[in-house]
Amino acid sequence: MPESPAPPPPVARTATLPRLFGWQRNSLTFAIVLALLLGLLLPTTAVLLYDGQRTRETAMEDLRRDLTRTSEIMSLSLAEPVWQVSPDLADPMVRAQVDDPRFVAVKVVEPASSAPFLSYEREQEAGEAALTLSQTRAIQRDGREIAKLTVSMSAAPLLQARRDEVWRTVWRSGLTLTLSLVLMVWVLQRYVLRPMTELTSAAEALAAGRLEQPLRVGGADEIARVGVAMERMRQALLSAFEALRQHNLNLEETVAQRTAELTASNAELSEALQTLQTAQRELVESEKLASLGRLVAGVAHELNTPLGNALTVVSALEDRYKQLEAMLAGSVPMRRSTLEELARDTRRGQDILQRNVQKAADLVRDFKQVAIDQTADLRRDFDLGKVVEDVLVMVEPSFKHTPFVIETDLCHGLAMNSYPGALGQVLTNLLMNALLHGFEGAERGRVTVRCAPLNETEAELSVSDDGRGMEESVRRRIFDPFFTTKLGTGGSGLGMHIVHSIVTNVLGGQIEVRSTPGQGTQMLMRLPRVAPQRVGGDAATTY
Repeated sequence: MPESPAPPPPVARTATLPRLFGWQRNSLTFAIVLALLLGLLLPTTAVLLYDGQRTRETAMEDLRRDLTRTSEIMSLSLAEPVWQVSPDLADPMVRAQVDDPRFVAVKVVEPASSAPFLSYEREQEAGEAALTLSQTRAIQRDGREIAKLTVSMSAAPLLQARRDEVWRTVWRSGLTLTLSLVLMVWVLQRYVLRPMTELTSAAEALAAGRLEQPLRVGGADEIARVGVAMERMRQALLSAFEALRQHNLNLEETVAQRTAELTASNAELSEALQTLQTAQRELVESEKLASLGRLVAGVAHELNTPLGNALTVVSALEDRYKQLEAMLAGSVPMRRSTLEELARDTRRGQDILQRNVQKAADLVRDFKQVAIDQTADLRRDFDLGKVVEDVLVMVEPSFKHTPFVIETDLCHGLAMNSYPGALGQVLTNLLMNALLHGFEGAERGRVTVRCAPLNETEAELSVSDDGRGMEESVRRRIFDPFFTTKLGTGGSGLGMHIVHSIVTNVLGGQIEVRSTPGQGTQMLMRLPRVAPQRVGGDAATTY
């Protein structure tokens, strides 16, 4: 009989029991006290700082207002004593004002005298100068200035009184907070922490696998209800372990049966995968051979015209030479005009023969190079524009008797070190794809092939058509293997998949499809001028 699952390892019990009112950093009491301190001290400090700033601003505003009013009153009251040149009469008036602790200095100066008429100044404390304001007013008599009054007042006494009041408030708040903390900690210790300690001990016993010990937590509050829930969980675990013991009796047999089924399924899947890979390789090879076959058919069709013209010229020259033989045999009289006409026809025939035979030789040379590139798949240095032109010569026969034309915008002298055969197969597949799919149902159309350098290490090759375009759902899946819109009508769904594989794996570049329904399609390729080294040597296995 299989053994029952082992209980979980015991969890190390952390010393969280409070010692002195629960003042441990990992205790609930510490968190509550910290929250209370932060919740009260930080706002209180912010309020005190703001209140201090506002008090300073208010005191300076009041001081400025009182200074203006006091200087105005004193300038009026001191006019008569100054006029009568009686400092004894002015002194009581000044003493009555300077009893205010805010006064710092009072000075009366006559215009014609260097010594002050009246002067009062008290010693300032350190830092009081920043809180002192001064104001000077003219003392007039009958509209004429007889002296100048300068009054200086400080807001320091008022601010000091305000600071004393704030400190008294802080002491009262601190005492209240301390008493509140003591009472809260006592309540937490009695009604929360002690029951939670008991519940923690019971939970640790449950976690250690001692399911036979029932949980007993007294009380009827929320903590007690958690203890009741944990007791129900303990009973449920006991029932689950018992059911698990019963289930383990048949588990090994079920696992063995499932293993055998999975082994058989894996063998079938491996065989099917090998078959699929073989079929895919065969389809890729047939697609490549079909592409080469289309080139052969196009070249044969193109060779038919120059060779037919050459045969016609040879037949005409043969008739002319038969006439010359007859004249030489004496059966027909020889005339100078006949010889001149024969010479002219021979020269024209020679020109026609040379042009047609040269064209046929060029076609055979281009086809030979393209065929070697696509079959041998060799890496070599080449001009991108020249390779594109050679491939277009092979593909143009398929467009010759259609209303669709191929236009080029090629940059010659763009040197590359890559695989021209793979590049030719990509270009052939894209052009044939435009002919078969892009122009379906169209009366006319244009395919534009462009190549240009992007930078010192990359080149851009694009094939664009003004056909019917494609839907977004088709554009997203165009490179998927075996995806075709011509299913059942000759489409294999591998042409664009091969294009993507060659561009990314063989040529080391990137290809992007841009298409909008009704506005044509653009195949944009970004190719490195020096292709990366191939991992495998066989072209078929690579793409």
